[in-house]
Amino acid sequence: MSIQTARGGPGARSDSFAPDSRPLALFGPALFGQGGHEPYARSLPLGLGRLTLRPESALPESIGPVHFNMLGWSGPATAGERELLRALRGPVLDVGCGPGRMLEAARELGLASMGVDSSPAAVKLATARGGAAILGSIFDPVPHERGWGSALLLDGNIGIGGNIRVLLERVASLLASDGQVLAEAEARDFLDVAYLAVLEDSDGRASAAFPWARAGAKALAVHAARAGLDTVATRTVQGRVFLTLERRP
Repeated sequence: MSIQTARGGPGARSDSFAPDSRPLALFGPALFGQGGHEPYARSLPLGLGRLTLRPESALPESIGPVHFNMLGWSGPATAGERELLRALRGPVLDVGCGPGRMLEAARELGLASMGVDSSPAAVKLATARGGAAILGSIFDPVPHERGWGSALLLDGNIGIGGNIRVLLERVASLLASDGQVLAEAEARDFLDVAYLAVLEDSDGRASAAFPWARAGAKALAVHAARAGLDTVATRTVQGRVFLTLERRP
């Protein structure tokens, strides 16, 4: 599968890539951190260490790897994340819920919530924590379709499937008419890449390759507009950038 460079023109940047029009996940079975040596499933129960998401093959050095702190993923939601949750409409769908820290926080705030995740280990931990979570892809049928008040795409989950526009179109289709998406962007505004990635632990044990995407706030807003979502707010909280997206009337 090839990732084509974006067409030239006003505003074209060297760190911008144009993914195929369909989720890359449709081209193969590999999912985030799965297959290979299963570093994600190995690390989740421990809640310790660091995982690194890197391109399977060479990309411009400006793209760089992404490091995930497992303690942060497994611990409670931060004060900033709780403040963001308080502003959301329920019920809340956490896309790529992981071990369930946001589900736990939503429950404590009195928000009905459910998570969906492709990792059996993550779903097991999320449910053990008291959250409602189902195993599967966001592109599979999801309960309460067209009834979700809000959807979360945090911790890099905007990259699920390798095509941000298609992911946002799918998430938008699950929302109620006044639904919102809280999506986390990267710090570099115009970063916009899609590629095959692997997840690797500190001992060098890697997953199978899976499709992924990354975007900064400006690029994410463009993808959202193409998916029929308006960006109504952009906030920086504890050094992280979040966009609030709403379905276009």
